[in-house]
Amino acid sequence: MKRHTFLLVLLYALSVSAAERVSLEQLQSDWTKYVNQTVVISTPLVVCGNFYDSLVLAPERLVCPEERAVGLADGDSTRYYELAAHNYRSSICVHCRNNYYSVRTGDKVRGLKARVTAERQLVTGQSVKTRHAAKSRLPKKNKGEMRIVGANIENYFAVLGGYAHRKTTPAQQALQTRKLAKGLQRMKADLFAMCEMQKGDKAPKMLLEELNKHGDKYAYVDMGWSNQDRISGCFIYRKDRIRPVGPWFSAYQDTTSHYHVRMVTQCFEEIATGERFVISLNHLKSKRKGKVDTNTQRMQNTDSLLVMLPKALAVYGDEDVLLLGDYNCYTQEQPIQTIVRAGYADMLQVYCADDYSYSYHGEVGYLDRCFANPTMQTQIVRVMPWHINADWYYSHEASKMRDKTYHRYSDHDPIIVDVRLKKATL
Repeated sequence: MKRHTFLLVLLYALSVSAAERVSLEQLQSDWTKYVNQTVVISTPLVVCGNFYDSLVLAPERLVCPEERAVGLADGDSTRYYELAAHNYRSSICVHCRNNYYSVRTGDKVRGLKARVTAERQLVTGQSVKTRHAAKSRLPKKNKGEMRIVGANIENYFAVLGGYAHRKTTPAQQALQTRKLAKGLQRMKADLFAMCEMQKGDKAPKMLLEELNKHGDKYAYVDMGWSNQDRISGCFIYRKDRIRPVGPWFSAYQDTTSHYHVRMVTQCFEEIATGERFVISLNHLKSKRKGKVDTNTQRMQNTDSLLVMLPKALAVYGDEDVLLLGDYNCYTQEQPIQTIVRAGYADMLQVYCADDYSYSYHGEVGYLDRCFANPTMQTQIVRVMPWHINADWYYSHEASKMRDKTYHRYSDHDPIIVDVRLKKATL
């Protein structure tokens, strides 16, 4: 048996030594020289994209150009095209036989052996060996701090079918509920501001039943919506630590608008101190590939939000406001910069500018946001994404969601915000 193993190792070593070792830069600069040859890539690589039958690899994580440059929707951007070209030149697609559900983006790859094709891709008849990057650690919440979490929970529905056509079985629904509840409990937050909850009270109640299995701790803000087959924002909170105060506000007065239930604002009070703060949860128009005109709708969402906020703060009598949610915009896009110019600091750029909350087609960036006005900013002690979703392959198929961990309950990473509320000084 030992001799057999030794021979296999020897044969593999000989096959590797027979293949030419090249750096990724060498291969990309003179591709035709290596077509139909088997090569070993000497450059250490990172998994940037994880798809059904292929991996996208590059020397480092690829960042969406609009994280660092003005986007196409805002006009011609030379810097945008430079960054897009850099991502194309420095990445490679490898067709392989990996279990795509077990590979994470961010995993490391060394000594990749594969055949070079004329289509500027690599092909290997076996799986690519990857080494998992360290999992994201969740910092401990210190005494006297309040934890607030903004999260897109990826179409959490109680009623199946219709708009929820991607969720077709009760088993899958129950699995998502368990995974989501585990993730929320692990965060130990006082308040969750969540996008993509089914409108009405059936979905919140279904989640609360799982959250409160070991004690009646959590409640949700009942906004009086009917149980329609739509998605909305939702606030779930620790009722022994905070409570909602006053009415909720929408950025859209038209109750028939889809955004009336997606862009909502509520005031809360910390029970121990009596200090109040305002959370504005917003889910802007989604992107559509190849259609930059969706930016116009996101700008309309942004304008409506900025008109509504002063009115809501006047009613609440408190100016400490935190803006959370899925804005479907990267950092340099027009809606984000409009909010910043209106006086709301981009807290992700303050605390963790080089991080990300979402991965799409091999590129990472922030779609999930956290903004604060000046008085709220002084009370924030930590802002960070917690990477428990975006790095994993995500699928609505129940057969691909067998694990019972809190990982990949959604395709977005939650944004963790720790605050220490202070009394206003006159």
